Amino acid sequence: MEAGIGARLRRIALLVQYDGTHYNGWQCQDIGKTVQAEIERALKILTRESVKTVASGRTDSGVHALGQVVHFDSGTGLKLDKICISLNGILPADIAVRNAYDVPEIFHSRYSAVEREYKYLIYNHPQRSPFMLYRAMWAKTYIDETRLNEAMSLLVGERDFASFCKKVSANEGTIRRLTSASAGRSGDTIEILIRGNAFLHNMIRIIVGTAVDLVQNERPPEDILEILEKRDRIFGGKTAPPYGLYLNRVIYDPPLESMKSAF
Repeated sequence: MEAGIGARLRRIALLVQYDGTHYNGWQCQDIGKTVQAEIERALKILTRESVKTVASGRTDSGVHALGQVVHFDSGTGLKLDKICISLNGILPADIAVRNAYDVPEIFHSRYSAVEREYKYLIYNHPQRSPFMLYRAMWAKTYIDETRLNEAMSLLVGERDFASFCKKVSANEGTIRRLTSASAGRSGDTIEILIRGNAFLHNMIRIIVGTAVDLVQNERPPEDILEILEKRDRIFGGKTAPPYGLYLNRVIYDPPLESMKSAF
């Protein structure tokens, strides 16, 4: 049943992983399945409350998460480990709660985050693999990961990323700060890691698509700075597909790991 009037609420944060293949992104929508709707449905069954969740970031359709952080307020007295175990028994198999935390009332999964880290995977082999379907972008032509890493590293710092995003509102602005950006290879898989304070819509996917285009067309990595300086999306490359993108980690200060947790 609903928490009673005056009931003491606690704020709980969940560390969530999901395969975004069959979802229309994180945020609840009128049409299609969303991760948020599935989690809120499971929480209602478990707590018997109508719970509203807030995520650290809204992942798009097809995008995955390894370290999404979600918070909600509830009057439940359930222990944290019981919350994790019970939710995983209710949720579909492609969504999992990895941990739960008791967090202070001032904690906000989105606004308390100081940095976010995303991972992008590229399967680089002449032939496709069924095991990489909807898990990584398939690139048939060889990609020199050293040159790709050089291009990525040039984007570190506070810069105007207007060339690497969809059109944004005037009050949103396009200046963001990247604290790290790198690319490395393990066998046929290239992993790109990008960390920053915040990201624009499709920013990482456009950065990846642009950098890959530069390397495959044998342009110098420094050309990515010329594209950056144009401050216009038409100079950027293609948008890489969503299924190669993973919300890898969200960083807080103090760290979420320092708070009381289920495991």
